[in-house]
Amino acid sequence: PEQQLDPHKVLGGQGLVYRRKEGGSWYLYFWAKNDQKRVRHSLNTTDLALAIRVAEGEVLEALQRQKAGQKVFAATLGEVVDAYETVQSDRLERGEVRSTSYVRERVRTFRRHLDALYGLDTSVAELTQADWDDFVPWRLKQGVALDTVRVETSHLRGLISKVGLKLGALVVPEFNLHVPKSKRSRRNTTFTASEFHELLQVVHKYPSPDTADGAYVRDWALGSAQARKRVPKKVQQDLEFTRRVLLRYFVEVSAASGCRPHELTGEVESALRWRDVEFLEKGVQVSHAGKAPTLKEVAFLKVREQTKTGQRTVSTTAGKYLSSLKKWSKYSSPNDFVFADQAGLRAGEPVYLDALRLHWREVLRRLEFDRFKADLYSLRHFFATQRLQSGAPPLLVAKTLGHSLQELTKTYEHVLLEDEAVVSQVWRTNTPPELLKLGVVVGDPEFE
Repeated sequence: PEQQLDPHKVLGGQGLVYRRKEGGSWYLYFWAKNDQKRVRHSLNTTDLALAIRVAEGEVLEALQRQKAGQKVFAATLGEVVDAYETVQSDRLERGEVRSTSYVRERVRTFRRHLDALYGLDTSVAELTQADWDDFVPWRLKQGVALDTVRVETSHLRGLISKVGLKLGALVVPEFNLHVPKSKRSRRNTTFTASEFHELLQVVHKYPSPDTADGAYVRDWALGSAQARKRVPKKVQQDLEFTRRVLLRYFVEVSAASGCRPHELTGEVESALRWRDVEFLEKGVQVSHAGKAPTLKEVAFLKVREQTKTGQRTVSTTAGKYLSSLKKWSKYSSPNDFVFADQAGLRAGEPVYLDALRLHWREVLRRLEFDRFKADLYSLRHFFATQRLQSGAPPLLVAKTLGHSLQELTKTYEHVLLEDEAVVSQVWRTNTPPELLKLGVVVGDPEFE
């Protein structure tokens, strides 16, 4: 300080109490090593004994925080989120996190929710457990599903524990949010075979123009007053057409392979390229319930290592869809993307998943489908459910999905334990017909 009158050392010289003028209030001064800043402020008292007691308490608390690697000057919530984004970006470069879009979306979610509830300029040190307790009822009041709030609170707690503590947070929030089983949304809920057949019919018609003069218009997903008023608006015609076609192929390939959406398109690092697709000229014989056996062209998809569960090979009967897509696409060289935009500024680049999601929601709206909240991931669940119901070995289904057998069993327990077609696979057909009529099933002798 530029002027120190009547200085008194605090805690063996760790801090200093002084006055700027005779008879004035006492001030505290000490050096915050972790912050590389000077702490200097008035203690708002002219009583020396009281000033020393208050100063000792502040310095002691600051020393304890510095020893724990924390900062004395707390960052704002906005700065905490910025620091978290930097940490996650570093993890992306090291390969510890594979999805750029996942990190981007989480950071965007943090920023939006924290700003709306607390304000991004709020110091993280000001938030107590009571403040964090406001988050859950605030989100539930907005009509957000309980299990969605549970995921958000888990991420918020991770944000504070991984980054916030080092930037001055005094509390790692605890969210004791119990979601009753009856209210949990089941992401593994998917389409029935008949629902999927109806979906395909709409998807195949979807690339057709919306007007008699052959134009495409939108009264949805425009983010404008026109959209709210349902006023049709013309869009970029060639881009609209190609993305509708790409959605059709995406639905067919996803439902026939069980690949995650980001394993097919989205980010450049993880999107499927034509060099990752190998066709098998000789088809395989598969049968569906109520249909005669048919021949299917097989394709092997080499899922890239930058995806969620790393590299694996997926065999699929979507060979004819991929062959058709390759003939239709302008981009069919080995290094080209399978689901590539055909027009616009990003022609040749993998189509954004967000763009496909917009069209997907419009297809569901036209289908008037509302039995459950379906997303692109529902196609993966459709694949898994259909394969299990057809009698495919769970281990092979798990390998195809990139799951462990334990994870598959947990996710699709309702299929394995409740579906009649799957349950029947457990028992050999050695039960006499007269007992079957009575509902009695005889197990294998070696297991009796």
